[in-house]
Amino acid sequence: MKKILILVVICACAFACSKDDGNSPDSKKSYSPSDVVTVDETVMYTGGAPIYDKALIKDYLTRRGQASSYILDAATGSGAHLSSYTLEFQDEKNVLLGNIKTEIISKNDTLMMLAAVDYTQDSPYPNTNVADSIINLAQLGGPASECPTYYTAPCKYRRKFPVRIVNGQYYFAYVVATATSTWWEPSPFGVPMELTDFKHLAGPAMLFDRNVTSKLSQQNNKDTLVVQILRRPLTMQ
Repeated sequence: MKKILILVVICACAFACSKDDGNSPDSKKSYSPSDVVTVDETVMYTGGAPIYDKALIKDYLTRRGQASSYILDAATGSGAHLSSYTLEFQDEKNVLLGNIKTEIISKNDTLMMLAAVDYTQDSPYPNTNVADSIINLAQLGGPASECPTYYTAPCKYRRKFPVRIVNGQYYFAYVVATATSTWWEPSPFGVPMELTDFKHLAGPAMLFDRNVTSKLSQQNNKDTLVVQILRRPLTMQ
């Protein structure tokens, strides 16, 4: 009986030690971002069916001086202008993202979602026009969706950092987007005057919230959103 008790104690200690060391396959592993990003096809949304015509999209972006911000024809490109972090797994739950302490709040075969351990407090963001709202809501899990008073009062929220998983490979996900909202107002000359609000986004690690496309108006305002998704592979150190 005494031998059995000793064996039980030894097994319990071994289990505790293995748990302390982390039993996740990624525990204690570190990853660095590659300089090359994988580029998905550029898509234009106008409130109807998605548009994939590269010539039409390029013309739209060129007229707004944004063609150089998109990689339209290449399958890969440089990620030097995008935000990047190292990824260091502390244990099965805690991950150091650059110098930001985060924890894994969900994970499946295609996506790992990290959330900052510490809350961020922001002053109200000035929502000056429709294009601003479109860009802000295009970020899945972004501040505008995390913080109900994002536009009106200081608020706290935990920053989210998505890491895509493709065939077991980790990738940082990025959204590059341009939004415009056009409307017409009377002019002193009797001819309606066309006015356009513009907003551009490139670089923060995030996912695209496709629900924003249902908010694009083609009535009093004519809204257009162009989106390109990029993936930056992470290499284990």
